[in-house]
Amino acid sequence: MKKTGVGQYPLAGRDSELRLYRAALADPECRGFAIFGPQGVGKSRLADECLKVGAAEGWKALRVTATRGASTVPFGAVAHLIPVGVAAADVATVFAGVASGLDGKKGKGTLLLVEDLPLLDQSSLIIVQRLSDAGKIFLISTVRGGERENPDSDSLTMGYGFRQVNLKNLDQESIHRLLECTLEGAVSRRTSYELYLKSAGNPLFLRELVFAALEARVMKNDGEVWELEPAAESATTTPQLTDLVESRLSAISAEGRALLEAISVCGEVSLDGVVPREKQDGALMELESEGLVNIALDGRRTRIDLAHPIYGEVLQRNMPPFKRRRVYLSQVASLEAHGLRRREDFFRSVAWRVEATGSAETDHLVSAARLARDAHSYTRAVQLLEAVPQLERTAACLLLLGHCLAQAGRTEEVEDVLVQAQRLAVGEDEILDVAFARVQNLFWVQGGKAEALEVIAEAGRHARSSSALFRTRSAEATIRIACGDPQAGLDALGEIEYDVEDPAEINVLLLSLMYQSPGLTMTGHTAEAISTAENAYKINLKYHDQALYLHPSAQRNGLIFAFAESGRLSEARAVGNLALGELMAARAQVPHVWTALHMARAEWLSGHPRSARHWYAESVALARSHGQTLAMRPALCGLAAAAAQVNDTVSAHKAIDEAARYPHVGLFVGEDDLATAWLHVAGGNLAAAREVLEAAAASARASGVLSSEAALLTEVARLGGPRQVVKRLTELADVCDSAFTRARAGYIGALAANDPPALEVASASFEKMGADLLAAEASAAAAAAWKRVGEFRKSTAGANRTARLAVRCEGARTPGLTTALEPAAALTAREREIAVLTSSGASAQAVAEALSISRRTVENHLYSIYGKLGVSTRAELKKALEATN
Repeated sequence: MKKTGVGQYPLAGRDSELRLYRAALADPECRGFAIFGPQGVGKSRLADECLKVGAAEGWKALRVTATRGASTVPFGAVAHLIPVGVAAADVATVFAGVASGLDGKKGKGTLLLVEDLPLLDQSSLIIVQRLSDAGKIFLISTVRGGERENPDSDSLTMGYGFRQVNLKNLDQESIHRLLECTLEGAVSRRTSYELYLKSAGNPLFLRELVFAALEARVMKNDGEVWELEPAAESATTTPQLTDLVESRLSAISAEGRALLEAISVCGEVSLDGVVPREKQDGALMELESEGLVNIALDGRRTRIDLAHPIYGEVLQRNMPPFKRRRVYLSQVASLEAHGLRRREDFFRSVAWRVEATGSAETDHLVSAARLARDAHSYTRAVQLLEAVPQLERTAACLLLLGHCLAQAGRTEEVEDVLVQAQRLAVGEDEILDVAFARVQNLFWVQGGKAEALEVIAEAGRHARSSSALFRTRSAEATIRIACGDPQAGLDALGEIEYDVEDPAEINVLLLSLMYQSPGLTMTGHTAEAISTAENAYKINLKYHDQALYLHPSAQRNGLIFAFAESGRLSEARAVGNLALGELMAARAQVPHVWTALHMARAEWLSGHPRSARHWYAESVALARSHGQTLAMRPALCGLAAAAAQVNDTVSAHKAIDEAARYPHVGLFVGEDDLATAWLHVAGGNLAAAREVLEAAAASARASGVLSSEAALLTEVARLGGPRQVVKRLTELADVCDSAFTRARAGYIGALAANDPPALEVASASFEKMGADLLAAEASAAAAAAWKRVGEFRKSTAGANRTARLAVRCEGARTPGLTTALEPAAALTAREREIAVLTSSGASAQAVAEALSISRRTVENHLYSIYGKLGVSTRAELKKALEATN
């Protein structure tokens, strides 16, 4: 992490405030700019930036820092502004001396930054006031929210001619940008989300949290992305941050402190168990006025939350264990006295009793764990289930424990727990439930296809009812789809009928739907895949309380895949971002692995290698920390391909070497070889790249994975082999309903025929879909084709369009763009002058008169300009100039 000094971390999320400042600085009627906000929100950092902006525009920048310690010293804050030889005898003398010193400054004027303006001593405040009144300074000031040390300072912040901004904490996206800038590298979305929640968007708190995580070695960079370890979401705070929090809490009353401690321990509390009734209103008013809690109505209940999660961490650290136990037990007693009217009341009472005593009744523990699981609080659920005595653990209890362990990232323990559950399972339904859980773990976590199929076969031998037989067939079908035999899996699923009202079948149905949608996409039926995924999400949402395995947003992964493959790339991105938001909020990190993977593939298809690389890296980091073995190979190979496409061959080789240790997944048959192919491209060996890709496409064809085959054949064509693949791509366009596949076939056909109009049509189609790199390459091919037939103006227009599209492609280096992006003939200074005047509507004669040259000279220049820019009308000329600018 780049430590640039206190207050000098990068500025992010303050663009609107800077625009307001620039407007104020440019307004001759404005005398100052006041920055209000709570502690740590970034007032000083924004004020520093304001000084820099002014200095860059020619203002002289000066600074005054007010402190509570210096507030009793007359002229203490402005002493450094008083010229040598001027005695600090009285205000008039000091003002005259300071003003005369400022008069000698060169530039537009003087900017004076006063930090913590209300803390100025009275004499210094008067000097600043008079300097402002006399027009000697433009005042920039910071004021802590709620600070009323000196009401006389209000005229310098709220008076006539002063502008104000009230800084709020940063939003989630700004926190993400700030982290990436500060850490000088990509940060996973999960990490930035967790730090955003913990800091509540406060930049100072965020910085201290990051320092603490780095020092504790719980936030690491694997060479691609910064990732906070899942178990470290409550990373230790720094001493500086602890001191900041304690300074805020030091003046709080005993009742207020007791209430804060109870909230920090229990989250939601009953006031009666903490503060005497007659003092409750006063304590709440005190905490709210100090900005320590947020109070809101939740139905008929009043909800009280800490304003910052860090307050709770500091309070808990300083609480002795006996006091924490007393808080838990008092809250349990209060809940039970009022009646456990809501199911979360029951969950809290059990959880708090376990925290206080380490035990509770077994049926209560299991019921509370189910509630925690439903709320995606997997770590809490594991804690409750592990409190169940060994001899009282049933198959159902162990099954639930295995699921929660997997979701909490403790995957190495899951198989042993599920094997214990299998030994205790009684009855057909329970045996099958445990078997399906083992299948999920063995296949998706450990990558053991043979072991998973063996468990299914064993479960099938216990199946007697038609429902049980359907469940075993469904499990086998989903694995076949995931292993790259989609048609066989789809055929099997198509013969199965489910009863959504049967709790025993709902999980099988949800898993089947989750694989059916990708299977349809793989076989070229994207419209049906989209419909299936949307329906699966609705069903999963409706029966979420019965769903053992899946968060509803896990069903959106099939939708991302289908949207991307059908050419609806912006929709794929939007759905992915929506799913990630829901998964991060629920801390459902296992499906997050696959969502990031599908987002990466969508960005790859869009021609955005750097964005793809980021998402692949995030998938790798999460898969590694949560033991998701099967996601590792496609994510690492995708990362390698994206790195190779921006010529980072070192990172590409490293990722390929690691990927070799993991098993293949059949969703993207052959696409792992994109990494090797693009490394060949980076080395200049296009023939070797085409050979690798042709073999990969043949593998995809043999497996019936048409989506991958179409993508791989397109790569062959892009790298110089359109005639080799045009026939097969045309066949795929006929059997697949994907607009993307049809556009690819049209593009490759145009490449093979060297047809510039058809290439332009293909480029326009790709651009509309959001496939920017393919659009740029098709445009480049059209420009080259036009040039070969002597249509130089059209060729130049195509080259200019290619350059515009290539800007979106994040530095991709491909054979199709290399020659196209060589600099075209630039306009001379005189040509640009004539072009600008002409594009603004001036006639040739008017231009000639304005530049004191002949009309014939203007017309000759225009002929050259139109040729260089590939345009033929004034309207096109204007657009071309805007594009080059």
